[in-house]
Formats: sequence, structure tokens, C-alpha cells
Amino acid sequence: MNPIFAKALAPWTPPPAPTPAELVTRALIMGLTAPDAQRAQECADMAEHWAQGLTDAEVERCKAEAMQYV
Repeated sequence: MNPIFAKALAPWTPPPAPTPAELVTRALIMGLTAPDAQRAQECADMAEHWAQGLTDAEVERCKAEAMQYV
């Protein structure tokens, strides 16, 4: 694509999809701030699902990041 067109269309370009690590971090934050135990468990289940492809070190980094937000 012509660079001029790419620059002109940039505001309409969708943001990149979140990585699995970002999804885990977001789910952990939502779980920590959930209004009740049922919703917290749903968030924990989502985090566990998305964490399946991550290493233990990556999961620990996600946990540390989530704790910074609470």
C-alpha cells in the first residue's frame, strides 16, 4: 500500500488483538475487582483458559501486573 494512503487510513485501522498474556492480566484484574464471588470465579476461569499457552514465568508476570492495578 502506498505510504500516503496508509497514513491517511491509520485512524480507521483497528487496534491489534490482545496477546494471551494481556488477556490473562485483564481477566485477573477483573477477578480481583469483581463485585461478587461468582463473577470472580468466572474471571479466574477465563484467566486459566488463556494461560494454558503461557510459561509459568509469563503467568507470574501477569499476576504481578494485575496486582499493580489493585
